[in-house]
Amino acid sequence: MRSALWSALLCVVGTSAAAQRRAVTFEEPPPVTVSGFAVGRADYDRVVKSNTFTAGKVGVSLFKPAGDAYLFAQLTTALEDGAESTEIDNLLVSWTPRRANRWAVAFGRFDAPIGFERDDEPLNLIPTNSFNFSYARPAKLTGVLVHYTASPRFEVSAVAANGWDVAADNNRGKTALARAQWIPIPWVTLGITGMYGPEHDATDAHQRSLLSSDLTIDRGRLIVGAEVNLGREQESGGAPTWRGAAATAFVRVTRTVGLTVRYDQLEDTAGLLTGTSQILRSVTVGPMWYFSNAREGIFSNIEHTRFHLPQVALRAAVRADWSTTPFFPDAAGAPQSSNTKAVLELVYVF
Repeated sequence: MRSALWSALLCVVGTSAAAQRRAVTFEEPPPVTVSGFAVGRADYDRVVKSNTFTAGKVGVSLFKPAGDAYLFAQLTTALEDGAESTEIDNLLVSWTPRRANRWAVAFGRFDAPIGFERDDEPLNLIPTNSFNFSYARPAKLTGVLVHYTASPRFEVSAVAANGWDVAADNNRGKTALARAQWIPIPWVTLGITGMYGPEHDATDAHQRSLLSSDLTIDRGRLIVGAEVNLGREQESGGAPTWRGAAATAFVRVTRTVGLTVRYDQLEDTAGLLTGTSQILRSVTVGPMWYFSNAREGIFSNIEHTRFHLPQVALRAAVRADWSTTPFFPDAAGAPQSSNTKAVLELVYVF
């Protein structure tokens, strides 16, 4: 009886498939992988004279393979300055041709392939971003990316994007990016990136150019990440420039404890990026306690390193900032020349 039932079922399936002119498969489609992270913080600001606890950010990402292509999307809800916002942080459709698998074409919103620091907290080694990350170069781009892997040690990328950190284009022009990345020895990664395009609202004038280089060293217990940014913008009265550099060093003290130090300097003498003619400097230092590796996925490793992201990390940092011109507003809104901050951050990756 059971054999007869199975025969009838297979006949029905076969007849239906023939009618629809498609092959029958009993394989399950690739599942959608859900991952993400959550961040909680405690902050102290000397100049503002404030201390606060914050359930600061939750990011949820979806990954779906589909043959030679895949979809990656991330929604991030963040609390900043007392206001909560949700945005599409990343949305990327990528295709790698089966017969030309050294090439990849992607479209959407993605992290700018520049420098060592990243926008999402799990992908950094210290709980604050540098002035260089905040001002000297873009963090996000929206557009088309073409990537070519010439060899296991050398690859190039090209991007046509709306502009620096804008989701919808604010003018008629497009920003172009070209990047080359080289791994001369297994534990060193070198990258150089050039960008050019208009970045002002409602005008294609004032073309901005940026030359950025980055270096990552991974020696097991020691990780060093550095970047240098040189930029200029065309103005009617000349071409104001800026330059900056940031270097981060992370040392594994034990299997569950590390120490991070960062030095950061941004020379914005024309006030083009910050609105104030100044030189900004900062020194940040703090320990990190971590355990239990996160699962594989987009939040798996610090880029260009073998450091596997922990599922739970507790990071503390003390940051001292200086400016050659009063820049840091106090509680009354008056700018000050220096500031000190302390941060305690809990990051959970799921």
